[in-house]
Amino acid sequence: MSDITRLRLEETEAILDSQPAATFAIDGAYRIVRLNQSALSLTEKERYKDAIEQPCYRLIHGRDSVCPFCPLEHEWNPLPPAGPREQPEDRTGTVSEEKIIHHSTPAGELTFKLTFILGRTVRVRMVEIVEDITRQREQQEEALRMENLASLGTMISGIAHELNNPLTGMGLTLQNLEANLTTMESREVLHRLQILQKDLRQAARIVSDILGLARPGNLTRNRGDLLRVIQRAEANTVRLYPVLSRRVRWTIHCAEEAVIFYFNQEKVERLLINLFRNSIQAYDYSPGEIRVEVRLSQRYVHMIIEDDAGGIPEDQIRRIFVPFYSRSADGRGTGLGLSISLGIVREHNGRMRVRTLGKTTRFFVSLPYRRSEVDG
Repeated sequence: MSDITRLRLEETEAILDSQPAATFAIDGAYRIVRLNQSALSLTEKERYKDAIEQPCYRLIHGRDSVCPFCPLEHEWNPLPPAGPREQPEDRTGTVSEEKIIHHSTPAGELTFKLTFILGRTVRVRMVEIVEDITRQREQQEEALRMENLASLGTMISGIAHELNNPLTGMGLTLQNLEANLTTMESREVLHRLQILQKDLRQAARIVSDILGLARPGNLTRNRGDLLRVIQRAEANTVRLYPVLSRRVRWTIHCAEEAVIFYFNQEKVERLLINLFRNSIQAYDYSPGEIRVEVRLSQRYVHMIIEDDAGGIPEDQIRRIFVPFYSRSADGRGTGLGLSISLGIVREHNGRMRVRTLGKTTRFFVSLPYRRSEVDG
């Protein structure tokens, strides 16, 4: 071995030993030709020479044959035994990929991330980096479990809170009727019954919204003009919230005179009313403008709904689609509007996202541009 080759080998081994992850250099015949100290510890070998020339699949993964996930097996056929280390190398064609695997050990289930770096060299055909990410995966799973529990708690408390309001109102109305029925005029009794009907409708709407989140119905599409649906949603929002929307201006822009395709008009109108309601509530009786822009691409119809009513804080923007989460300080709304809107978009196989910059908030809604009832 020449002095230059020996120097390169020492430099390579020094670089490998500096890596915290177990690193193996493997030739075309699946034999380990280099490894670092972390790799030696992983294989439970005391000396490097006990690991060199051993099959990688046996020493690293305890298998009797080539691993099914080995990229070397799929990329190239094994080379014949490698020649002298001084043989020239071809360094072209480097490829990298990752794989997550699980190993059962006496200590329990371990999770490893394997990083494969493939290159067309004569002596080293693949570098395999093995990292134990068991603890990292456990922390991620625990964080996800806690997040799910928090969402479940929010949902349960939201259901209890929202149903409690109409139920309390019905209870008080019934108590009042029971105490004063004999002395009430028929007009007053009728008024109390109308209050009961209103509270019952509110409770039924909450239950319907919850069921809609849990069991989305079959989506029925029909041919319609999206611009007319937007105009209808604007008119109904103003009708439902005349005081809140009194000082709000509306701007609808589209390069086309009509945007006709197949979608569920009723559900899209409800989606828009939910977004419009959030905007006018954010303005809180102040003057403002709600802008809607419609754009067309080859496969999608894009709607951008924008207001400058204050924006959404960064720590809240990831939670606004969680059922029963509400930013309203005075308890207005059920916190279901955006969850339902997202569900409607997903029923259409569309996309919905939100961006906020300063005081401006933009909702981006993309729906598949279906020109017939059957196309995708």
